[in-house]
Amino acid sequence: MKDIAKTIEKILLTPFFPQELNAKENYFRTHDDCDGEMYKGISVGFTEDGDAWLNACPEGCRFRTYFGGGRSLRVRNALIVLAMAIKLDNEEHTIK
Repeated sequence: MKDIAKTIEKILLTPFFPQELNAKENYFRTHDDCDGEMYKGISVGFTEDGDAWLNACPEGCRFRTYFGGGRSLRVRNALIVLAMAIKLDNEEHTIK
């Protein structure tokens, strides 16, 4: 687990933008408990200047683990990385 944490931290400290992604495009994923309402989910988009935009359904989005019937395991893993980024940024730049 420490190797994964170190890899995540290295990724978080390295500016990058994958060629496979396009600026001005929103990437949307319906969450696991959408109850047939396919518009409920999370989306991430980027502007041409590299700013990131995150949108999620107001009542919250659930991305389950494999044992919980998860259908978005990569999204769940990415959210773990996002949580780590938030934690590190909060430690470095406290917002009052």
